[in-house]
Formats: sequence, C-alpha cells, structure tokens
Amino acid sequence: MVGALASGYFAIAEAKLRAWPAFAADVESMLPPWTPGEFDIHHIDTGRGNATFLLGPDGTTLLIDCGASNDGPDSSAPARPNASHKPGEWVAWYALKQARAAGRNSLDYAIATHIHPDHVGDVPVGEEGHTSRFVPTGLSQVDALMPVETVIDRSYPDYGLLQPPKASFTANYLAWLDARRRAGKRVERLEVGSREQIRLREAGRFPGFSVRALAANGRVWTGKGTESRQAFPDLAKVPGAELPAENNCSIALRIEYGRFSYFTGGDLNADTHDGRAPWLDVESAVVEACGRVEVASADHHAYFDACGPQFTKSLDAQAYVIPSWHVTHPAQAQLERLIGAWPNAQPHDVFATEMLPANKLFNARWLRQMKSMQGHVVVRVASDGMSYRIFVVDSSTEDGRVVLSCGPYACRE
Repeated sequence: MVGALASGYFAIAEAKLRAWPAFAADVESMLPPWTPGEFDIHHIDTGRGNATFLLGPDGTTLLIDCGASNDGPDSSAPARPNASHKPGEWVAWYALKQARAAGRNSLDYAIATHIHPDHVGDVPVGEEGHTSRFVPTGLSQVDALMPVETVIDRSYPDYGLLQPPKASFTANYLAWLDARRRAGKRVERLEVGSREQIRLREAGRFPGFSVRALAANGRVWTGKGTESRQAFPDLAKVPGAELPAENNCSIALRIEYGRFSYFTGGDLNADTHDGRAPWLDVESAVVEACGRVEVASADHHAYFDACGPQFTKSLDAQAYVIPSWHVTHPAQAQLERLIGAWPNAQPHDVFATEMLPANKLFNARWLRQMKSMQGHVVVRVASDGMSYRIFVVDSSTEDGRVVLSCGPYACRE
C-alpha cells in the first residue's frame, strides 16, 4: 500500500491526464506522429535529469530513467517546460502523447539505469524519511500515470556488496519496488548478456530489432553469446575510497533495428583516480563490447569523468546526444572528443538537451560545431532500418514544435 498521500495524488494525476490536449494536427511545424514500422528514441528535456522514451516499430513502449533532481536554479537548467508540474508528470504526459499514435497508454518496460535522483527521482523537499511507503517521484510518478508492466533494475532485491547510496531517494525508490512486488507486479534485475529479456510485443514481425543487455551491477557482456564477466576485483580487498560507486554499476544497452544501432549507458564513467583504481573504468569495457553504433547517448551527461578516449573510439557514432541539465554538463574535453574537433578527425553531430549560459561560456570554442543546445532530441529510424532522422523539439513550451531537423542519415553497414 502506498498510503493516502499517494492515493490522493494518483486521482489528481489521472484527472490532469484526461485534460491533456490532443496531438496537434499541424505536421508542418510539429513532430509528425510515429507510424507503424518506425522506431523512435525521445531524449526528453525536463531540466531535472535523464528520461528517454522509446517507441518500438510495433508500438512497444520503454522508458529509460526519469530523473527528478531537487538541485536549485543556481546550478540547474530551468524546469522544462515549466515548474507547474513535476518532472515525472511531464515525462509521462510527453510519452503518452507520443504513444497515442500506437494506441498505447502504458509502458511495457521501465529501466532504472542506477539509483540516483536525476535518474529515478528525488524525494520532494519536506517529504523525506518515508520507508514504509513511497512518495511518487520520477519513475514511480510515471508509473502512476502510465502504468509499467515490467520494471528492470540493476540488481533488485539483492545488491550484495554493491549497495546503493544510503539516502532518502534510495529508500523511496526501493519502497516503490517493494510495493510493486507486493502487488504482484514485475520487478526484474537485468540479465547481462541477454537479448531476450527486453523484447517487442510482436517480435516475430520485426526480427531485425533487438536489445542487448551490455552491463549492470559491474558485470559486462563478453561479446560471446550471453556470457558476462565481473569487471570489479574482490571488493573485500578494495580500499574503501576506491570501491565502485553507484555510477559504476549502471545499466548499459545496445539496441538494434536493421542497420541502425544505439547505445545508452546511464552514468558509466572512465575515471580511475589517475590509474590508482583501474577497475573503476567500466565504461571502456562496455563500449568495447558494444562496438560501433549510429547514435549514442553520452555517459554521465558528458561529465568530466566519463566519455573517455575509448568511448568515441569504440562507438564511433555518427551522432551523440548529451542528456545534460547541470552547469557542469558537458565538460570541455568530453565535448571536444564527442564533436571530433581535432584536425583531420572525423566530425560527429552532437546534440545537448541543455547547455546553461555558464557552461556555454566555458565551452565557447566548440559551440559553433554543436547541432543543438536545448530541447528534446528525437531520433526516428525509418521502417526499413536503413536510415534515420534527428529532430530537436522545443522543450520550453508544451506545443512540441520542431526547431531543427537533421538528416536523413544513412546507416552504415
């Protein structure tokens, strides 16, 4: 049971959902609706963390993360499109709006890459301390508006020696998972190496679509069958300051549709404390296992400790999307690497969901080479899986107007 507070919230949320306006018909200035056979990846800009909604070629729905950070305006982007609703509400309504074309109003899967507020949701100020029930926020708030069939976590319920942070947001997130389990709803840990755990509803119609589980909880796919290996040494022998943290345990996926491929890796990073703890660089092993893709989401918001040299070397993506929302996103060396700004280097198209004014000053030398610096970034793969387009949708308003259209890009063999 989630308590009277959550129950009352659910009733209010459902009433707001019923009042949500219909999809606009002006396809000249709006994002055209998804059509059967297409594959959409929506990197949603809320200014409060990561949220990526995927709509498969058969209408399968998947959400990767839904952050709800409590960081203030001195260091974070403005709430998008505004602060009248919580991030989980905006994400759910956005996803429902896109899924309407497929006749869907629920999620087949929701994936929490790892347990941090900007990925699963922070507890609203003043409501901390609940352990027996949860306060809807982030992913759990989406679940209230767009019910989730299966939630996938890095290791729930047994995290072993890789325990999540001791914080109110962790207790709240785990209370949500516990409530789902008591209600008989599915909560699974990611099966690293598998291509069967996350499947289309009508997989037989689209055999070229697959989701490979590359990593979770420190395990990394070996590249052979469904085999995986542990990236960390015996943790009992690792000094406390060099133990893997929550980011190092992030879920990573490779998604394919025909010739198109996409990488997402949560907050994996490559920082080894200047070589003192090489096992902390899980990112390099994961991207090596992944191989080349057409589009990739930048690890850890392209923060200073992520998107290391191996990231772009192995993925070699045509386009990178930075799910940024904080003044430190992206870091300078990381942005230079993602763009491919060196002489004679192969340039890449780079899209950021947000770049704050201070960050733009810091990264001024690279701004001319950026494709976009604010807005939802939508990747739409053609029904034959041979090409794709990238749209940037204005996230400062609710009307969903396209402000930039790039492509079509031809998928490489």
